[in-house]
Amino acid sequence: MTHHEMKRFMEWLKTENAQRLSHDEAIIEPFYPQDFLKETERSLSNDFANIVFLKTTEDDINRLVSNQKGIPSRLRLWHYLDTNGEKATVSDKTMQEFLHACIQYRGYYDIIPPISSIEVTDKVKIISGPFAGHEASVMRVQLSHGAIHLDLAIELLSGVMNIRMCDVDKNKVTILSHSSADTIRTDFIEYTQNHLLTILQHRINREQDTNINRRDADMLTRLYRYRNHEVKNEAARNHFQALMLICAHLCRYTTDEKQLREQVMDILSEINQRSESKAATDARAYLWIALYISTRNPAYRDAAKQYVRDHQPKSAKLRTFVALIRKGRKV
Repeated sequence: MTHHEMKRFMEWLKTENAQRLSHDEAIIEPFYPQDFLKETERSLSNDFANIVFLKTTEDDINRLVSNQKGIPSRLRLWHYLDTNGEKATVSDKTMQEFLHACIQYRGYYDIIPPISSIEVTDKVKIISGPFAGHEASVMRVQLSHGAIHLDLAIELLSGVMNIRMCDVDKNKVTILSHSSADTIRTDFIEYTQNHLLTILQHRINREQDTNINRRDADMLTRLYRYRNHEVKNEAARNHFQALMLICAHLCRYTTDEKQLREQVMDILSEINQRSESKAATDARAYLWIALYISTRNPAYRDAAKQYVRDHQPKSAKLRTFVALIRKGRKV
């Protein structure tokens, strides 16, 4: 596919996932490896130029291939056949390793994402406009109507100036360096919290707007793509696992949800064996919240509510999560 054709296909897939969300069905998780490869690495780029990996069931894949109404023939999805003429599939373990390499070890594998994958705390250089030539740190990334808007902190002689840059593309900024892995993970937890709160609110309110559902589906696939990140801090790691369980539930990835739910239960069991002072952490409350969303067991909801009453956590996001599950509506 050309860039334009791939863009149209991605738009169609977002619409498909929005419809799936509205029908409480599992969304299809796409991965476009060419987005992570340098244009100069032509041998790799050419190999992956027309390949899209989709995480879903075999029945879903067969249905998508055989029933693609409204899609021009040149944009339609076709099975990739191996040397034996068999439909090619990739095991979940192998795919996770590939994603892990593409996303987490950018420097080691010399993989550079496009502007659309820019992260908070990345270092960029402005190459157009009144601040051309200045370097800046990314403070906030906002996606709206297909456009990327950045809040940048520019270091000047007199101090730091914050500016908003709208409709950002590769002609406006260039990525100089990415954050350290630990910084990305820390920021990603907050980033995931914010978006999951919004998506949960939409689900609880039974949002019917197709564009909103499409953006939610797109964001869920982006968030869940980071599920293999390793977080060294124990509290942050437990918090991260809870958020990924919520993601898997919202995506309707039944197998993944079951595995993550078992992991979260094991973590909670370990925490419960410690003294109350060590067990009283916000991460513990997030584990309860995630388990309630996944299992609908009211005991987890009540435990999270009791935690907020007893410990009065400062986190406004945690209180908001508890307020959402207090309504008891299925998401």
